[in-house]
Amino acid sequence: MMLIQSKEHYKKFSIILTLVFLIATSYVAFFHHTAWIVDQDGIGYLHGGESILAGNGKNIKFFDAPFGGPIFFALVNSVFDNGFTVMKVISIISGGGSVYLSYYILRNVVRPRTAFLGQLFFAFSPWVGFFSIQAEIDMFPIIFVMLSLYFITKKELTKFDIFFSAIFVAISFMVRTQALVMIFTIIITLMIFFRNDYRKNAKFLVIFLIIFCITLSPLILYNYSTHGVIFDHDISFYLQFISKYQTPEWKERVTEIATNGEGTLEAIFVDFDLFLKNYFYNLFYNSPSKFFNVFDKINISPVPIIPIIGVIPVVGGIAYILSNYKKTRSQNVLPLLLLPLIFWLLTSMVFLSAGEQFLIIGISFALFSAVFFSEMLPEKILKNKNQDKTKSENGEYKKKLLICSIIILILLSNFGYSYVLYRATSSFQAYENISTEIEYFLNPELVEKRSDVLNDIWKILEKDPYIENSYIMAPQIYFVPHGQAKLLFAHFNEGPSDDTIENYITRDKWKFTEKFHSNIHSIPADRLDQNNPIPTYIIHIDRDLDGKQHEFIKILNDPLNKEIPSNFENIYFSEKHGITVYKIND
Repeated sequence: MMLIQSKEHYKKFSIILTLVFLIATSYVAFFHHTAWIVDQDGIGYLHGGESILAGNGKNIKFFDAPFGGPIFFALVNSVFDNGFTVMKVISIISGGGSVYLSYYILRNVVRPRTAFLGQLFFAFSPWVGFFSIQAEIDMFPIIFVMLSLYFITKKELTKFDIFFSAIFVAISFMVRTQALVMIFTIIITLMIFFRNDYRKNAKFLVIFLIIFCITLSPLILYNYSTHGVIFDHDISFYLQFISKYQTPEWKERVTEIATNGEGTLEAIFVDFDLFLKNYFYNLFYNSPSKFFNVFDKINISPVPIIPIIGVIPVVGGIAYILSNYKKTRSQNVLPLLLLPLIFWLLTSMVFLSAGEQFLIIGISFALFSAVFFSEMLPEKILKNKNQDKTKSENGEYKKKLLICSIIILILLSNFGYSYVLYRATSSFQAYENISTEIEYFLNPELVEKRSDVLNDIWKILEKDPYIENSYIMAPQIYFVPHGQAKLLFAHFNEGPSDDTIENYITRDKWKFTEKFHSNIHSIPADRLDQNNPIPTYIIHIDRDLDGKQHEFIKILNDPLNKEIPSNFENIYFSEKHGITVYKIND
């Protein structure tokens, strides 16, 4: 009876934690996060989805996501007509739903106390909270991954569990390609789970693949009817974009492959030795660094603020689970064990650099950490078989208090990391040290918000009665809020280095791949290169781009520079923030 009461208590705690998470993220999202900044990709996805619904799908290209998410968000926004709010609400619901499901996923494989602790680690993960407030698509596919995991981690799998798991992972895949990791995880899990029953193994695999393909069929049909391919994106974009080791010739060829949609294999075999060099760099350096903060502040470690220490609960939890697995053969934990391993092996093909790219393995890290603190540590330090039975209970209490204190400190440090993450990305002040962050927290008026500068710029631009139909050349999408104007995307390092600003804005001398990237990231997107717009405004940011920004463009940093064309009228200048806005008069 006490066990049942305990289970019910933890269920109630899990609901309370979910409600607290929803309230906290809603508060930040609606009272503090008032402009697209980090989530600027959301603007591009929303515009792209709207263009597809308007019948202009052939002119849309996403390198890093399928079309499912943008279409869904555009459909929802067609009812409410407030894209920023709509996308934030979906992120909040997805984040809260993921936190709620995390308890039940973990409850499938561990006891309630450990499951609730895992839910705490998941809810306090800085990246889960951060992307639950963003007008982005990143948390939306995660809730479907969590639903798929809930069914695939049940102790006794049935064909209905496989059915629903396949549906939800397919939906996730239609929004974010990272769900490919989950697909491989499920397939390998089924092969191991029923390795002694080949007939059942084959039946469940067939069910999974058939339901997965049926659910995915609308996306496949759209891709084939619109673009003549089954999938309209691949990892070649990431290979040419941020690989650690490159040569100019290799980068140019892989960029062409990404642009023309020739496929991942074609890009890999341009220079297979170079691909392997990058793969093993990612496998043994970049990914571990992102996992455990090995000299990398942007990481998903259970203790992100302290380098390497996150290895202890993760490895300890894995070791305990594996040793316990040998005794109990609890095979339903396999998906959570396999997920980070398969993620590590597959995603090392590309250089991952953003926290949202690791969200899919957050539940596994939460499990390992919870098992370490709830199962392994108590067993090792509280249940020593050799200790005297008359030992004072005070010693046991102190050890329990120590474990609880460590857990609380980790959760508080993660909360602090979340605060710094949001504060630094939404303002102009990068992280310096803890004392500075405390000063910002106590004196919020010292924080220079990016949204304030955006508002100042738009107070000027919105005076133009034709602004909605005007093109603004800018290096960041968030400078042009959804529906406010048209965007001509540029990094300000394209074209020949001896060109002029007058020629630069026409893009006539840009390489094909440079213009293609500009076109697909512009709003409206112009994959087919039909528009050839000339900007009415330029928003320029003072940044060197590792020495790659052309000298003739750098003159825009100083509105008083006499080399600036006479028809470039300076309408906004912030030397402190390095932002200058010009109107190009006829």
